[in-house]
Amino acid sequence: MTRVFNPRFGTSPISLGIPIIVFIFLVFAAPHFTGGENLSNLVNQIVVLLIGSLGQLVVALVGGIDLSIGSLVSLTSCVLSTQDSLVTAIPLCIALAILVGAANGVGTAVFGVHPLIMTFSMATFLQGVAYFILPAPSSAIPAGLQALAQSRIGGAPIAIVWCIAAIGITYVLLRRSQLGLHLYAIGASPPNAHLNGLRVVPSTIAAYIFCSLSAVCAGLFLSARVASADPTMGGPLALDSITAIALGNVQLSGGIGGVLGAVTGALTLGLLANGMNLMGISPFVRSAFTGVLLLVAISLQKRKVIGL
Repeated sequence: MTRVFNPRFGTSPISLGIPIIVFIFLVFAAPHFTGGENLSNLVNQIVVLLIGSLGQLVVALVGGIDLSIGSLVSLTSCVLSTQDSLVTAIPLCIALAILVGAANGVGTAVFGVHPLIMTFSMATFLQGVAYFILPAPSSAIPAGLQALAQSRIGGAPIAIVWCIAAIGITYVLLRRSQLGLHLYAIGASPPNAHLNGLRVVPSTIAAYIFCSLSAVCAGLFLSARVASADPTMGGPLALDSITAIALGNVQLSGGIGGVLGAVTGALTLGLLANGMNLMGISPFVRSAFTGVLLLVAISLQKRKVIGL
């Protein structure tokens, strides 16, 4: 129990209890919430947010933030629409992620551009490129892509495999690798990390590359699930992923947070979105509610200096 609520990883009884409370509430308040079809849809809806939130978590640990992941999801779907085969599409998308992540990391860690400015500029640039490649939605995506998100394993949606893989990879990175230890140390105090011989700049760049790779993975899954490409597909992901990790008690000033927090935050936000949809609440109200949740979550963080 003590390890679960380790302050270093940001988990608390409140952050872990919120999704349970929301789930119980929706069981009684939302019609058809516990139906098999809806639960399957819920998993498919959460996986994109979960993958994006895990990437956002890694960047937040070094005191950063990435507003470009939504646009990168959109651009990924547009790039997919230009390819005929997954053999060329997936490597191309991975290369794109590395390029975008490296640019964000170099801008913030080497040239000292504030993460908000750097990643917002990148988001604007990527969105423009997405519209240039694909001015309107298209159903032209590589053959076989749908199977990556629409298949079922033992009656369960394959989205569960994506969730488990994303959680496992991020957990190993943060808890079982030297880079993970460095990210926590850098987020706690970059000057001290540098004085102790840690490579602050390469580690920060690596964090942004991981976040961009997460965004591309989310874009691949989302494009496969809806079997189409759209230059606005990833629009809400940046705000939603930041809200999710904040709800999971990940400190946006850096150094505190963990996979469990990102998972519970994404689960909470996914449950709320699904429940509001079942209850017929307007998507505009859901968007406003997400903004309020983000403001409240950040306001309740304990540190005096918020990493925004």
